[in-house]
Amino acid sequence: MSKDLIIGNFEVIHKGHKILFNKSIDPMVLTFKNIPRKSSPLLFSFEQKIDNIKKLTHNKIYTFDLGRQNKTANEFIDYLNKFIKPKKIIVGSDFKFGSDFKDAEFLKRYFNVTVINKNNKYSTTLIKQKLLNTNIASAQNDLFIKFRLEGTVTKGKQLGRKLGYRTANIYRDKQLMHLPEGVYYGECSLKINNKIKHYKASATIRNQSNKKQLIEIHILNLSLPDFYGSHISFTPIKYINKIQRAKSLNDLKKIIENNFTKIKKLTNK
Repeated sequence: MSKDLIIGNFEVIHKGHKILFNKSIDPMVLTFKNIPRKSSPLLFSFEQKIDNIKKLTHNKIYTFDLGRQNKTANEFIDYLNKFIKPKKIIVGSDFKFGSDFKDAEFLKRYFNVTVINKNNKYSTTLIKQKLLNTNIASAQNDLFIKFRLEGTVTKGKQLGRKLGYRTANIYRDKQLMHLPEGVYYGECSLKINNKIKHYKASATIRNQSNKKQLIEIHILNLSLPDFYGSHISFTPIKYINKIQRAKSLNDLKKIIENNFTKIKKLTNK
C-alpha cells in the first residue's frame, strides 16, 4: 500500500518543517546527503539527522547520496515511480530537485503534490547565525527538535575533579559547525545501563589544535560514578560568558566558582 512521501534536506528540523509533517500521518521521508551546493558546516551529522527524522515518523526513510547519484529531475522521477510509488508527495515551496534544479510545479506533472509555502520566520541559515552570535534561546525556540552536542565520554586531564567540578568530556568533529568558545548553561541527557536520565548542566566549549572542539560537561548538584564510554548529549540553553584565562590553579577555581554563581541564578528562576 502506497504512503505519503515528504522530501527535504532536514539538516535541522525547525518549526517550519514541522508543518510538512503535520500534513500526513506517519509518512515516508526522502532526504539527502553530500549536497553539492551546500558548503557551510553542518549542525548535525548525517546519523544525527536521521535520528531527528525518526522522531517524526515510524515509516521508511530513504536517503539519496548526491555525491554518488546526482540524477536529473526526470531520472529522479523514474526512481520515485519505480522504487517508492508514493501516494502523495509533500514538499516546501522552495524545493528544487535534480541536477537541473526543477521545482515543485514540474513534480506536479507526475505526482499528486502538496506544496507548503515557506515560512520565512524559520530558516536553517538564520538558526546557524543565531547560534554563532550566542543567541541560543532564540535559535532553540525556532527549532522543533533542539540543537544538541553529543558524543562518547572520554577521559580528560581530570583537572575539574581536583577542583571539585567533575566533567564529562566529549569532542565535536571538525566537519560540524562549532559554537563560539565559552561557558554555557543547558540540559544533558546521559545513557547509563540502557537508561536515559536528564540533568541540568553546564558546558565549557574549547577549540582544540586538531580543529575539533572539546566540550566539558558538568552535571549540576550531582556526583555520579565514572561513566567513560557512555553516550551523553548537551542541549545549550544560554551562553554565560567567554573563557577566562587563569594565572594559577587557585585563580582557575575562583573563575569556575564565579561561573557557577551565574548558572545557579538561572536554575533558581
